[in-house]
Amino acid sequence: MYISDLEAKNLICKIGLKMWEKQMVAANDGNISLRTGENSVILTPTGVSKGDLIPDMLIKVDMAGNIMEGTLRPSSELQMHLNIYRNNPEIVSTCHAHCMFLSIFACAGIELDMATSPEPILISGKIPVVPYECPGTLELAKSIIPYVNDYSVVLLSNHGPISWGKTPLAAWHTLESAEAYAKSCMIIKNFFSDYRALSSKQIEKLEDRFHPIKEKNRVYCTEKETNRDPGRSYSDFNTIVCNLSEESLEKLANLVAKKLKGK
Repeated sequence: MYISDLEAKNLICKIGLKMWEKQMVAANDGNISLRTGENSVILTPTGVSKGDLIPDMLIKVDMAGNIMEGTLRPSSELQMHLNIYRNNPEIVSTCHAHCMFLSIFACAGIELDMATSPEPILISGKIPVVPYECPGTLELAKSIIPYVNDYSVVLLSNHGPISWGKTPLAAWHTLESAEAYAKSCMIIKNFFSDYRALSSKQIEKLEDRFHPIKEKNRVYCTEKETNRDPGRSYSDFNTIVCNLSEESLEKLANLVAKKLKGK
């Protein structure tokens, strides 16, 4: 079930470099951990860029948070990572980053639940927003507990995403998939008035073929199957560059009217 300490350290450094290369972290953002035993976790230190990690920088702690090996200080989010392991014994990996698109949704307080394509529906599923708590505090560490058995990634309000998984690479793959999902959702919603979502029956077929989806982790879907219709020509499509609410349109109209009167 668990990999060795050395394997964990090398893998964390590899994931950290990928995070940095994909611009999912900036400066010293983010933290990564891997469980290597019933009472041992390897994690990243505080104050180090994820692109600069080497195995000797990593810290080994027990499930109480006591340092077993390492000379640097562990991540300030140590207790949040440990709470994930404490409350779901099947979890062996966690990843926290400040990915651009997921962080935007976290700041806006918008959960992701669009039935766009099979991969995000099966990998991350619905991504909820956890109410805000100050980073690095026990309050933040506790806030994650209600989510660890129903989801695989959540958005920490005004902060960023954290993911977890049942294999050493699962948390990273979930985070990477979730960021791509957030990007596609934002593009679809801001450039098109509608999209052809997967239907409830199509999602049921995915579950039969791959794995069941927990009830809370289900994305929003309907009975309609418009994605079986022929594709539309993009050259004939009226692209919506910006969607404005009625209130925003009214404010804009008033501003234009004032400008015209001023002239």
